[in-house]
Amino acid sequence: MAVMLMNRPEYLHLWFGLNKIGASMVPINVDFTVYETQYLLDHSESVMAITDSAHFDIVDLARKDCPGIQSMIVLDTPSAPPGCVLFSDLLRHGQAPQETPTISCDDEAAVLYTSGTTGRPKGCLVNQYYYLNLGAMYVREHMVGDKDVILTPLPLFHMNAQTLTIMGALTAGASVVLVDRFHPSTWWQDIRKHQVTFFHYLGVIPAMLMGLAESEYDYGGKTVYGIGAGVPKDIQEKFEKRFNVALLEVYGSTEGGGGGLFLTGRRLKERKPGTAAFGKLLPEVEARIVDDNDRSVPDGTVGELLTRSSDEIFRRKGFMSGYLKDQDATAEVWRNGWFHTGDYCYRDEDGYYHFVDRKKDMIRRSGENISASEVESVLSDHPDVLDAAVIAVPDSIRIEEVKAYVVPCEGVSLPPEHLIQWCEQRLAYYKIPRFIEFRDSLPKTATQKIQKNVLKSEVEDLIAHSWDRTRHMKLHREKRR
Repeated sequence: MAVMLMNRPEYLHLWFGLNKIGASMVPINVDFTVYETQYLLDHSESVMAITDSAHFDIVDLARKDCPGIQSMIVLDTPSAPPGCVLFSDLLRHGQAPQETPTISCDDEAAVLYTSGTTGRPKGCLVNQYYYLNLGAMYVREHMVGDKDVILTPLPLFHMNAQTLTIMGALTAGASVVLVDRFHPSTWWQDIRKHQVTFFHYLGVIPAMLMGLAESEYDYGGKTVYGIGAGVPKDIQEKFEKRFNVALLEVYGSTEGGGGGLFLTGRRLKERKPGTAAFGKLLPEVEARIVDDNDRSVPDGTVGELLTRSSDEIFRRKGFMSGYLKDQDATAEVWRNGWFHTGDYCYRDEDGYYHFVDRKKDMIRRSGENISASEVESVLSDHPDVLDAAVIAVPDSIRIEEVKAYVVPCEGVSLPPEHLIQWCEQRLAYYKIPRFIEFRDSLPKTATQKIQKNVLKSEVEDLIAHSWDRTRHMKLHREKRR
């Protein structure tokens, strides 16, 4: 059953209700276009779509090319559109009593789609244990109790809000504050109003809050814990001091689940602020840092992070069950008996793991993972585009932005506005390139593969020269004074 909704209590009612009867939920990003939504509906073989009035047109258009969709449930409309059922009518009339099926930990609970490096999103099959295990680990490491209040601005269609916030609160008996999205101007007022003890963040959130003018709401009397990833290290200590917050970094992935989870929890006696450390090994996890040949490297050496369950009988315990309809991709990430994260990390002499960079061709913009090849595919489909390459470029607020290099067809005048409009119809807003550079050709290898390392080096050189020029001008002004 596909669900396309903003954060709201009904989302939880539907999720738990579906799992209770043995059905599987397919969350859909509310920023997806018809093109992207249609792919998820079709690929997941969903038989029902559930949405609200704000996203009805998207889902309704998408389902026309998905014969598997047998019905729709709609929220927030006074009357049911043709072929749809109102959610309010279901609550009012109820359903005929039926025997509740027996559900086991191995039963499928959801298909969570995550951006892959091959273009289209991959569907991660996750079972009931996946959710239960992550919730238990979250509560244990952060010492969450039934008096705690957890606020999340993260969307429920992402695994973070589902597995950590919601399942953690259920496990501990804690309360949850759901907001539709991050609102900087009212953030601290909400923290105080609801007596929040934990909040979840992406790196862009602390950066934006630090940019606000100082306010009476800044410093709270009681320390609040922030749980997230990617906070800029140059502001972490300043942020914690200004707002009386302890930031606890985490590391994980949809594929890895609890089998590849790291939590800088409250149980750790020492945090390492100012670094990209995301904690030590948890009891459920084993990890290695390896070179390109899967050989372990010494502490302090950067390599790819590999993880697996510490359960000697089943090394994939807590992970996704596999990629939907893609056994080859599943086997590839599990080669040699270890889950290959595709991330460059290192372990220090104290046993803390540090994130360095992504090995995969992935762009992380404001917490959203964007597949460069997916954006390239959309650009290349334009009739006036001969070739395209997409890379990440640094951004002080969003961590990374999307830059596209485009080679137009010979003799064609291609305004950038046309490309943006083309992308708007086929990609969620956060995937649309922020920068477009037109070129006559792209650097390629002898086998005609685009040399993205050359493009990235050019960006790095440009940034370095820009910094040098700024520094030189500053010194020159000081000398004149």
